[in-house]
Amino acid sequence: MAAKDTNQKYPMPKKFEPSKGIYTLGGVLALVGFAAFLGGLFGGMEHRAWNGYLIGWWATLSLALCGPFFNATQYLSGAGWGVSIRRIPEAMGSYLIPAAVFGIIALAGADTLFIWLHESAANDAIIAKKSGFLTFGNMAFTTVASFVAWIAVVWAMRRNSVKQDETGDPSLTDANKKLSVAFLVVFVLGFSFMTWFWLMSLEPHWFSTMYQVYAFAVLFQAGLALMAILLLHFKENDYFGDFVHSRQVLLVGQWLFAFSVFYAYIAFSQFLLIWYANIPEEAGWFVHRIQDSGAGWTWFIILFAGKFIIPFFTLLPQENKKNRFNALRYISYLLMFMLPFEIWWWVAFVPVDHHIHIDVPWLEVLIVLGFVGVFIITVARSLGSANIFPIKDPFLGESLEHHMHGELPEPKAQTQA
Repeated sequence: MAAKDTNQKYPMPKKFEPSKGIYTLGGVLALVGFAAFLGGLFGGMEHRAWNGYLIGWWATLSLALCGPFFNATQYLSGAGWGVSIRRIPEAMGSYLIPAAVFGIIALAGADTLFIWLHESAANDAIIAKKSGFLTFGNMAFTTVASFVAWIAVVWAMRRNSVKQDETGDPSLTDANKKLSVAFLVVFVLGFSFMTWFWLMSLEPHWFSTMYQVYAFAVLFQAGLALMAILLLHFKENDYFGDFVHSRQVLLVGQWLFAFSVFYAYIAFSQFLLIWYANIPEEAGWFVHRIQDSGAGWTWFIILFAGKFIIPFFTLLPQENKKNRFNALRYISYLLMFMLPFEIWWWVAFVPVDHHIHIDVPWLEVLIVLGFVGVFIITVARSLGSANIFPIKDPFLGESLEHHMHGELPEPKAQTQA
């Protein structure tokens, strides 16, 4: 039915052409971040510079991975409603290439960030038992192999999607379904190992069997928030025509609401189980962030309120999920801010010489803005390189509002973009 629907001719989508202002903004932010990183690196703040680098890199990498993950779930579930907004998560995935470069550069700061790479770690009984896993070679291999696998699959899926705009070949959709299976496999394996190496091993005495799921919940919640922001922007500027309407906004809002609940479930479950068991090797991670930080429960409460309480009660009414009173947009902006804030909470509260040193994170903020600038340029360029939605996808008709009622709008004369 969907393939038949899209054989009819509808107006071509408006061509998105990134303005010079977008590239200028991205370029300025990138330069600010680069200058701040070098200034910190050579200005006596090496540890803080690498902390900011890790925060910015991981935050933007999370947004990049959310895009292809979302598309893979859409392909494999046979969902048609998200076809018309596919180019947004595809554009997010395009950032994986610069993220890979940043990941290789991050290896240069590993000795500063990870105490298990220090010579003194050889005398630590707990670290010694993990020495077969925690090696620089394993970290470097995991980083390179993960990015190679992710980029290869995402590139192939993007190529098929854009090619289908020209040929209309439905077999390309079947090919992307198979590639989606491959992506989910390499995503789960790569992301789990990357999370263990780059985040959990910041405190090698600590471990949690839920941590990679927790990091995934953070990734997907923030990625959905970014998708909602871009979706609302393009819809309000009529880039999608008849193929995006309140139904898509509602469904993205529902996903965001659902994963705010999922995030809270995973985060609180990890906290409750570790805190109740009170095993020193496990509880230390929360002790450092709550008792030893000097701020008590303040950061924890801000985090939980910004990531769950406020989004939950704001998006609870269905109309707010449709962006009534700009509720969906404001919550999405809040969650975008909370993403680097939470990663800062993970990274900055790691003990250095057995003490927690918390400074006003002005340097880290500037460095994070540099990564944001590169992300803006990459995503904008990707969005402008193809149609804003896949015009010949066989399931595109299911994105039409009238499809829900078994009707289709009258065919319109095709116009030039």
